[in-house]
Amino acid sequence: MARFAGKYGELDEVITSETQTNERSFDVTSLNSQEVSKHLFGQVDWDEFLRAGVFLSQNEFQLLERAQDNLDYAMGNPTTAKSLATLLLKLADKCTSSVTAQQYVFTRIEEILSSETEFRTRAGLFTIDGNKIQDGPFLRALRSTDIAIQESASVGLALLLTVYNGEVNSLVSWLCDMLQLGLEKPQAIEIALPSLAILLRRETCRQPFAAKGGISLIVQTLNKLGRNGNAQQLYELTFCLWTLSLGESADIDAFLHCGSISTLTELVAAAPSRKVVRMALSSLLNLTVGSNEGVLTEMLTGGLTKMLENMIHSNAHKQAGDPEVESDVRNLFEILMKNYRDFSTYDRWVSEVKTGNLRWGIVHTEKFWRENAKLVEHNDFELLKDLIRLLSSDSTVIVAVALYDLGEWTRFYPNGRGVVKSLGGKDQAMELIGHRDPTIQMYALQCISKVMVTNWEFMK
Repeated sequence: MARFAGKYGELDEVITSETQTNERSFDVTSLNSQEVSKHLFGQVDWDEFLRAGVFLSQNEFQLLERAQDNLDYAMGNPTTAKSLATLLLKLADKCTSSVTAQQYVFTRIEEILSSETEFRTRAGLFTIDGNKIQDGPFLRALRSTDIAIQESASVGLALLLTVYNGEVNSLVSWLCDMLQLGLEKPQAIEIALPSLAILLRRETCRQPFAAKGGISLIVQTLNKLGRNGNAQQLYELTFCLWTLSLGESADIDAFLHCGSISTLTELVAAAPSRKVVRMALSSLLNLTVGSNEGVLTEMLTGGLTKMLENMIHSNAHKQAGDPEVESDVRNLFEILMKNYRDFSTYDRWVSEVKTGNLRWGIVHTEKFWRENAKLVEHNDFELLKDLIRLLSSDSTVIVAVALYDLGEWTRFYPNGRGVVKSLGGKDQAMELIGHRDPTIQMYALQCISKVMVTNWEFMK
């Protein structure tokens, strides 16, 4: 089993359960929960617990044994079902030194909650008075060094949180930490995605996740995977974005500022799978509800209209054989055409700055700045202030483009050096000369040279 960085351990440091609990390690990732729990039940040293006589009595063990043989029968009796759930929570809470016992307990809980017809009733077994989830054991398990325990516990807690109240913020914080970690260590994404996709089905769980920067983390993960990434992971991440785009509570600003529209557009163009295209299109369509100016501008300047038009003309949306895709393509295209207007290159630059999604292109050239530098002075240099703020972005590309634009604007605007200095742009660019990323170092050095040198063209 693997451990995670920081408070979750070290991902690439392998541990063996023999050295900690004298237990045999078992790979649970390739089996379903029923097969896993059956195997693990036989691996747990129940005799040791029975001899200790503290955490498990003979009657309780017999209950586990009977339920293992026929779970549906045990769940059919309300008294037995509650007793089993209470016992599993007790074992999860007390038997923390046994990795295999913990794996068994949380896999068994996940299996119990897998019933679609009895889900709410069974979920209620893990609550206090049918209201508050007994989530202490689940939250402790998230800090386990065993990835199987982490995944099963997070899935179980996410399932419970879709119908009952509990520590949703604690699970959200763990999920965001795992997504952040996953940008460097992909295995963390595999562990977090199943529970994230479950949790976001409940509307009241979406806002806390968005408030923690979750939308940006999903988009960063999609960009990290790329169009040729794991198709199932691309689907699950796009599904998560779709849930977050639903309803009036959707955080449109968060979608705009993290570049989600261009990422979703690229997924539609790449078409890694039919279900990814369906989710990406539906997400884009959801974002147009309310006719947000920023959303429409980003779509219209990002080439989405032309792509949808080509899909319609080539009948690609019909060839997919998916009525939802066909409907979303036509509806999205009609909305964009109703709001269509010709955008100048300057409009495109303004859209990029306002959404915080700078990317290399024709609006980041010497020719563009020679023609448009004067326009930036409107509203007391509001857009220039926004550009300077983007120097604090976590994205190498955004910071590099912002540095380039700042330097070019300084060259072509009368007294540009004085304005940039008074707004703090010079100081921020100077600090970036010592950045760990060599690309940012290079553009920061060029930017400072343009800010400080009068005749830059003679220095090139």
